[in-house]
Amino acid sequence: MENNISKTSCKALAIVSGKGGSGKTMVTATMATILDSIGYKVLLIDADYGTAGLTYYMGLNTVANISMGLTNLSSQDIDTHYISKYAQKMSGFDKSRFIGIGDHRRYLRNSNNDDLTFLFENIISQSRKEYDFILIDCRGGIDRESLIVCENIDDIVIVAETDTTSFQATQHLVDTLYDNDLSRKISGFMINKVFDDPSSIARAGTASFKSQYLDSIPFDLDATKSFLVGDLPSINGMFSNQIWHVLNKLEPELKRKPRSRALAFNDYRGLSMRDNESLLGGMMISFSTLGLGSILIYDSFSSVQYDQKLVQYSLFSLVVLSVFSGIEPARKGVGRILTIYKQMITRVFSGKSN
Repeated sequence: MENNISKTSCKALAIVSGKGGSGKTMVTATMATILDSIGYKVLLIDADYGTAGLTYYMGLNTVANISMGLTNLSSQDIDTHYISKYAQKMSGFDKSRFIGIGDHRRYLRNSNNDDLTFLFENIISQSRKEYDFILIDCRGGIDRESLIVCENIDDIVIVAETDTTSFQATQHLVDTLYDNDLSRKISGFMINKVFDDPSSIARAGTASFKSQYLDSIPFDLDATKSFLVGDLPSINGMFSNQIWHVLNKLEPELKRKPRSRALAFNDYRGLSMRDNESLLGGMMISFSTLGLGSILIYDSFSSVQYDQKLVQYSLFSLVVLSVFSGIEPARKGVGRILTIYKQMITRVFSGKSN
C-alpha cells in the first residue's frame, strides 16, 4: 500500500495531559489503531515511567511480553537493529510495533537525565528511518521524562478534560512547556470525555492553552468498556471517529478521511451518557410502533376496513415491539443492524464519488 508521507517525513508526536486519568492512553492507542488501519507504519512508545499505563493496557490482549522495553534499550548502543529487537508486534495491527517501559526497577536504579536524553534522541532519530509515525504516550502531568520526550519530537498534542481541575492542570502543563522553550511544538488540544456542549471550554482553552482546538472526544461507553478489559476501541465507533478527525487536523494529507462527519457542539448534549446503538435502535422501534399504532387507529375510525389478518399481524407486532422497547440488547441489536447498513451505503456512495 502506497504512503502519502515518505519515510523522510516521519512525524513524531508526544501525547501529553495536565494530570492523570485524562484518557490519554486510550487516545494514543486509538490513534495508532487508526493510522495502522489506513496503511501507515506506526511505532507506539510508552514513556510513562511512573505508571506504565499503556504498557499494562497493551499487555492484556495486544502484545506478548511487557517485561522488555525502554529499560533494555537504555543500556545498548541504539540502532535500528536494537529497536527492531525490542519493538513488539501487536495483535490486530499490520506493520506497526510497540515499545513498552520494560523493567521499572532497572530504570529506578540506573536512570539519569543524560541517559534518558540519549535514549530518546536515538530512538526517535533511528525510528524515523523505518516508520511513518512515532506516537509517544507521556505521563499525566509534566515531569523530566515528559520534557525530554517533548524536546525530541515534532509535535505536542494535549489531552484535556472538561472539569476545572483538569483545566487548571493543563494550564500548568502549557506554562511549563513555555518555560522550557517548547511552546512552538504545541500543535493543539483536544477535550476528552465530553458529555455536554463543549463550545465554552473550547473557546476558553484556545485562549488559555495558546493553541488550536482540535476536537472534542465523547464519553463513549463502548470504548470505555473495551479499555477496561484491555481491548482496543472499535475503529467504527464514535470515539474512534472523533480521534480520526483529530488526526486529520494534525495531518491533512492522510491517505484516508474519517468515515463519518465530526460531531458538532450541539451533538454532545446528553449523547454519550447512553449507548449510541441503543439510542438508534430505540428510535427505530418507536417509529415502527407509531406506524403500527396509526394503522390500528385508522382501522378503528375509518369507513374503509383493512384486511383482518393485517390488523391481527399489526396488533401482534405492536405487542412484540412494545416488549422489545424495554429490552436493552434488543434495542442495541436493531441499532447495530442500522449502523452496519448505514456504513455499507456510505461506502457505496463514497466509492462512486471517488
